[in-house]
Amino acid sequence: MRSTLRNVVRYLAILVGAFVLALPLLFMVSGSLKSATEINTFPPRLLPATPIWQNFADAWTYLTAGVIANSFVFALGIVGLQLIISLPAAFALAKIPFKWTAAVMASLIVPMFIPGNLTLIPLFIVTFQLGWLNSFAGLIIPMAAQCAFAVLLFRQFFASLPGGLIEAARIDGASWGRVLWSIGIPLSRPALATFCSVSFLTAWNMYIWPQVVAPDPEHRVLNVALAPLAGGENSLIPPSVGLAGAVIAMVPVLIVFIVFQKWYIKGVAGTGLE
Repeated sequence: MRSTLRNVVRYLAILVGAFVLALPLLFMVSGSLKSATEINTFPPRLLPATPIWQNFADAWTYLTAGVIANSFVFALGIVGLQLIISLPAAFALAKIPFKWTAAVMASLIVPMFIPGNLTLIPLFIVTFQLGWLNSFAGLIIPMAAQCAFAVLLFRQFFASLPGGLIEAARIDGASWGRVLWSIGIPLSRPALATFCSVSFLTAWNMYIWPQVVAPDPEHRVLNVALAPLAGGENSLIPPSVGLAGAVIAMVPVLIVFIVFQKWYIKGVAGTGLE
């Protein structure tokens, strides 16, 4: 009886917590279907009296297919380049002994404590000097180079791999690259899914760097295009249209999380090997 009561209380607490966390999301989706007058009524109503789907059509005039494609190129480009850089580096730090491992690890940890706003101006100057303004190279490469977290994450995972597995492959004549490709990467799917989902979400939500480096229409990403929909006191754009734009911007991230959910949970739980 006591165990049943404990379970009931636990599930009630989970349901209440889930509702509190989901309430802003529900309000955003509901507000995207309301009229400009209805969204400002007090007390607010969670559900619209009559759904207005035109809000999404109005938001789509700002968030076009080209803008969404630019956002995917930007986010996937950062994730892909960071994987190319961080996986070999992390594997070398974890499994290939050399003299300066501790110094390299320290050089990776220190930049993580520097706020990004402090490096924004120097990074912009370097990008300008390279002639990368208003280009995908300027959008992607400077952000992809900031992969210290990825190296440390994968290094910790590779360090947990059984040493005998690596030694057996080396005895059979496999090169270090072959060991990484055939053993390290296949076994690191939980860590890969965790990093890819977090890195994709971080890149997808970036605003300052794309706004500074590539604000032109040809390279504009979602958050830059979404900014005018945020509205204000003198804005002529209804807040419901802005909420519809936020819903459109949320859908790709939600799909990515659903696809990688299984591996993301494994990576967070730190289960390591299957």
